[in-house]
Amino acid sequence: MAWLATISRRDAGGDLAQAYAEMAARPTPEVYVPDHGDAPGIIRAHSLDPALMRLAFSVSGSLHRSTLEWADRELVSSVTSRANECFY
Repeated sequence: MAWLATISRRDAGGDLAQAYAEMAARPTPEVYVPDHGDAPGIIRAHSLDPALMRLAFSVSGSLHRSTLEWADRELVSSVTSRANECFY
């Protein structure tokens, strides 16, 4: 299994700190809010490339602004991840 180094929100500076702030401002279902107080793992996984973080989550942000129910949005995200061979 691969291991990916990440940068926590606490240790972030500059553009990454701004990207984390943008992600934190998005509506987040309670189920995705981690107990440890840092950004969710799927967001931290993008911490090495703040520009890619913004691009990757712009699509999911569009889904969350849609009229789809939460379960349907999760299904779209899961099918997309499977199609991209992303097993997180």
